[in-house]
Amino acid sequence: MPPPRIAFADSNWLIATYYQTRDTATVQGWAERGPSTIIVSAAVLAECECNFWRLGDRWPSLASDLRSGRWVDCAQPFEALVNLAGELFRRYAPRCNVGTLDLLHVAAARRFGCRWFLSFDSASGCRAVAHVCGLSLFPELASKDRAWIKKFGR
Repeated sequence: MPPPRIAFADSNWLIATYYQTRDTATVQGWAERGPSTIIVSAAVLAECECNFWRLGDRWPSLASDLRSGRWVDCAQPFEALVNLAGELFRRYAPRCNVGTLDLLHVAAARRFGCRWFLSFDSASGCRAVAHVCGLSLFPELASKDRAWIKKFGR
């Protein structure tokens, strides 16, 4: 039996789950590969709440799915995530365009023991940071991710 897929989803992954985007088929492709446990954090949920209200009215659906266990909250308070991300801030903020919340996402994924990082954010370097921190990416590394990794000296 294959090991369970424990993954961390960032906000753009959840947007593609609840709204039809160019990435929705990729989200569906992940689901078709079999069951997984998908972790989210307070930082992801805050981003989603803002963006979901901007995009439409699907925030209540995500909140309901969280209560029902479709998503698992990593239960790390925001302050704890900031403390976990301190080294990531120091190491990667000067080297790429990665945002504060993106680094909190990577820190949460590592803290919770996720193997996978589900994200479409190649432009900022977030996926590249997740990769160099030992997380497997879905979708796989893209050329933009590889370019960031080279800038990191890896």
